[in-house]
Amino acid sequence: MQQALLRRGLPLMALLISLSLPAFADRLELTDGSVLVGKLISADAGKFKLETTFAGTIEVAQDHVRTFTTDEAVNVALAAGSTVLGVVQSTPTGISVVAADGQMSAAANKVAAIWRVGTDNPEVRAAKAIAEKARRTWSYEASVAISGRTGVSEKLNAAAGLKATFEGATDKLVFSAQAERADDNGIETANRQKAGADFSSFTGANGWFARTELEKDKIKQLDLRSTTAFGLARKLRKTDVQDIEARFGVNYLFESYDTGTNFESPGLDLSLQHTYRFTTSRLTQVLSFTPAFEDFGNFRVHHESAFELPIAASLWKLKIGLTNGYNSTPVPGTAKLDTTYFTSLILNWK
Repeated sequence: MQQALLRRGLPLMALLISLSLPAFADRLELTDGSVLVGKLISADAGKFKLETTFAGTIEVAQDHVRTFTTDEAVNVALAAGSTVLGVVQSTPTGISVVAADGQMSAAANKVAAIWRVGTDNPEVRAAKAIAEKARRTWSYEASVAISGRTGVSEKLNAAAGLKATFEGATDKLVFSAQAERADDNGIETANRQKAGADFSSFTGANGWFARTELEKDKIKQLDLRSTTAFGLARKLRKTDVQDIEARFGVNYLFESYDTGTNFESPGLDLSLQHTYRFTTSRLTQVLSFTPAFEDFGNFRVHHESAFELPIAASLWKLKIGLTNGYNSTPVPGTAKLDTTYFTSLILNWK
């Protein structure tokens, strides 16, 4: 009876043992004697990448690997330049790659790269990454902000904007257009249109920029303001989360007012632009100073701070902020400082 029970139990025990074994059979034997079992994804730049059942995909420094084995053929490139497709076996001095037409032996620290059949080798992956980084793409934004009141008083405030950005790894071109209109009990309090283009290009931290802008503001009696500028730019800080850019250039300003007054002069074009990206949101700040060469007492200061927060879906975001515009020599009857608070709903797509 015991033999019968044993015969019946052996298949069950074999099944349980097979289920308990990991799905992968590649092994890394480390210099401290420990063994890691999983699926060897790749090795490159001194790092072995191993997919495990207990910790997901992990990376192991190559100088900690004494030897390794694979249960399937992989591409193995050695530091000397040769490449072999075969199953890797462990040897007392390192590894042996068993190929269809022979085998190749080497120390584990002489392996330059490993990649699985059907995947790109490290050189191709690096070339694709460079090409993807250099690729320029278009992105678009459309914004709208409307507020109003009726009853005791009649108020309407509306603003709209469009922006198109063509951006690569080292350069960026931005087209923008904005319009604002406001009425308070039948009195027009805002009527402004603005459009422009801005291009910047960088080699490392240093670069250059060129921009042009047209503006019309009925409330300020401004028929046309045209600004064209170019100059040098520098990235004071550039990381995945923060971008600080300083610009130093010259511009040419032309202004025409409905009072018949005109002003035109070359001048300086100085600005500081800051962007900080949080996990799901973004803070942007711009500060510019543009004095005229003809009269340094005639200058303009522009400031904008805004916070962008995604809502509902990735296509939509909410933008909250304020802008300050200071004109040292406004036309009579208008204030030097103009401050605007805004909340806009933005649709963005690519």
